[in-house]
Amino acid sequence: MSTMMPLDQFQQLRHVDEIVEKAADSWWVYRRTIGYNGALSSTARVVFFGRTKAQVEQWMAAQ
Repeated sequence: MSTMMPLDQFQQLRHVDEIVEKAADSWWVYRRTIGYNGALSSTARVVFFGRTKAQVEQWMAAQ
């Protein structure tokens, strides 16, 4: 019995999300992509906007 698993069966991490509070009722999720060389992109894009931190965390959990 082999315990080895081919590397192509692992899902690689392709992005990193960051929650930023812009105001008391303004929470944004920024996403930065990770290149194939492992480098983090210098530019981020907004992928979600919420009125509460709980709303943003719920969205991230569903992703």
